[in-house]
Formats: sequence, structure tokens, C-alpha cells
Amino acid sequence: MFTSSIGGGVAARCLVYRHALVRFLMPALGSLPTGSGWAGFSLVLCSLLMQWSSAPTLMQRLESSLSVLDRVLPRRRRTGRTYQGFIKALLGRSASIQQLLAPRLRTLTQSAAGSRWRIGRFVPIGADGSKFDAPRTIANEALGLAGKDKCGPQMMLLLLVHLGCMIPWSSRVGRADEPERSLLRSALDDLPEDTLLVADAGFTGFDFLSELLRRKVHFLVRVGRGIHLLKQLGCYRREGKDTVYLWPSYRDGKAPLTLRLFRIGSIYLITSVTDPRELSRRAAGELYRRRWGLEVSFRALKQTLERRKVRSCQAERAKEELLWSVIALWILTLMGMRTLKRAGLDPHRLSIAGALAAIRHAAHSSASLSGLRRRMCRAVMDQYLRRAGKTAYRWPHKKNPKPPGAPRLTVATRLQVARAQALLRSIDGR
Repeated sequence: MFTSSIGGGVAARCLVYRHALVRFLMPALGSLPTGSGWAGFSLVLCSLLMQWSSAPTLMQRLESSLSVLDRVLPRRRRTGRTYQGFIKALLGRSASIQQLLAPRLRTLTQSAAGSRWRIGRFVPIGADGSKFDAPRTIANEALGLAGKDKCGPQMMLLLLVHLGCMIPWSSRVGRADEPERSLLRSALDDLPEDTLLVADAGFTGFDFLSELLRRKVHFLVRVGRGIHLLKQLGCYRREGKDTVYLWPSYRDGKAPLTLRLFRIGSIYLITSVTDPRELSRRAAGELYRRRWGLEVSFRALKQTLERRKVRSCQAERAKEELLWSVIALWILTLMGMRTLKRAGLDPHRLSIAGALAAIRHAAHSSASLSGLRRRMCRAVMDQYLRRAGKTAYRWPHKKNPKPPGAPRLTVATRLQVARAQALLRSIDGR
């Protein structure tokens, strides 16, 4: 596919192409049906290059990406030169492309995680949501408004991240007012076997947690004052001091959920793992601390990739743009970690900003292949011990939410114990 007449600058771009397309995407997209218009490989690579681009407008990103494609794929079909043609082709084929691409990226994520793939017997997956802005157009009002004064159209992005290696695992995009739990329900099929879902206080509720257990997904979730827990209900034969039950009064017809409650500082966590040998208090605290990796991923999307606000002026295009931003971050992380690992460096110290800078430099410069590798190998986080904060002390924080507080914890009454025992006997007799 590549000729010997290609110069040094294009050779560096060929390396980007091989990393982003051949080594990562071709095993997944080899069965992608070809049709008229944009070829599948060109469409995917152009989408990635546009998300890695720092150009301020969509048209400028497309022009920059096409200039790279023309030199990296000199024999590609010259069928698309306008953004309208590109986005029409992408919207028509994006679902099938992502369906083929996601399993391949998850396989590479498991390989990149290595010994960090499991913690004990569980695969730790963190879940959280964040809002992204969209242009103030009439078409984008279909995305919904967050309800705040002077707020424009927004989208809710649910992001799942493997907490062992801090690599994205799945994502869903919905309206600004769509609950995070609804988006997570639609992503449960993406979770691997033996998942331990680690989430914040927005992912509670009897029905939702019951559905997770029916799907054989264990969880570690923060709770607050809005949750009422019972003790000494007698539904678990090995009750300990951490054993609690979630059984709202309006769910008397369903069996209570047997859980464990941890208090770590001012944070309260509940988990469906009832055996302390499988999940200790210390391990639970460490897993919840790792949930901060989700915030780092959102920061990489919003600040490093500069995608805090999408540029599409129509709702469906805006959602597609945000989904491909996640895919671009996912592939960028895998590329950087693979390069560091082959250089004998710790891949988990990857700097997303440094990796993105190396990719952008290779796409628009005459750097050699070894120069690109050296730049990527320098994309590591600082090792020195920081002795002072980085944030200015007068920084005007926009968000300062109150902590969820402590859950309501009461001892079960005799009537509740009797109802629970009768309910369990009726369930066992069916």
C-alpha cells in the first residue's frame, strides 16, 4: 500500500496510519462492506484525524485531515472533499463501524491492562456521566437543556473506564436531561464477565441495583442521606457488623438486597460482594479512589482534546461527534501505552497530552519514524513529588456541591423481620 517514493514526512504519517488503522482497526474492519462514496478505512481514519486535530471548526479539521489522507493513502478514491459528504457517509455507516471496532479495542484494552486486568476475582469498571455543550441552534434544542438559567443545548456522556489501566471501555450519549442510570442500563451488555461496577451516588436505587444483580454485575456504589438501609433483618445467615439491607417500603413484594456498608472517612460505600475475603474494606477504598480516573478521562476529553463543546449544529451529528471523540481518546491511549511498553517504560504513566502532541506533530511535519517514537516515549507523567498545589487560590470554582452525607441506618423492626422471613419462604417455595 505504501510506495518507496514516499518521503520522510509521509513515512512518519504512515507510522501514524499503521498504528491507528492497520494495527488497531484492520482486524476489526476487514469485514466492513464497501460501498459507493467514502471507503471504510478512509472514513475511519479521517474521523480519528479530525478528533485529534486542534483546528477550531469542522471544515478546517476536515481539510487538515484530507491533506494527510492524500499523502498517506495516495491511491485512495477521491470521492469526498466536503464536510457534508463526509458526515453523511459517517452517519450512515458509523453504527456498523463501531459495532466491529468496539470488540477489537476491548481486546487490546485487556492486553494493555496485563496484570491489572483483575483486582482479586473482579474486573473493575468505573462509570460516571458528564455534560458536554453544543452550539445554540434550533436543531440542537432536540438534545435538551440542563434546566439552568441561560444554559444552551447539552448532551450527557456516560463513560465506562477500566480502573486498572484507566482506558475507556464503553460510552453512551443521551439528552442532557437523560438519567445516567438509563444510559448505563443500555451499556450493561458491554461489561465483561465478573465486573465490579464502581460508581458515585447517582447510580443508586433499589430497582437499578436489583437489575445489576440479575445481570450478574457486582457493584461498589457511594450512598448518601437519600438511602435508607436496615440492619439485623435476618435474611443473611452470616450477618456481620457491615451487613445491611436495602428494602424500601414500597418494594415489600420483592426480596431485600443483602449488602455491605463501608465508611471510609466521610464516604459511605455499599457493595453487593458479601464475602469480606473477596472484597476487603481496604480494597474497596482503593477501588473508589481509582474512580478518580474517570474524572481524568473527562478532563482529557474536555481540555486536552478540546472537546468541551462540540461543533456540530444538528443533534444527531453532535452525538456522533462526541462518540468519535471517545473513540479517538481510546485509540490514542492504546497507541501511547503500546509505544511506552515496547520502549521498556511503564505504560500506565502515559501522558495523554504528550501522546496527542506527538501524533499532531507526526501528521504535519517531516519527522522521522525514530523521531516520532522518541516523542511518544517522552509522553510520560511527571515523577517528581509536588510540594504545592497547582490551582490558583482565587480560582472561581463553578461547582461546589454538598457531600451526599451519611445514609439513614436503622434496625429492622419485628414486623419487617417477619415480613422478610415470610417473603423469603414464599420465594423458596416457588
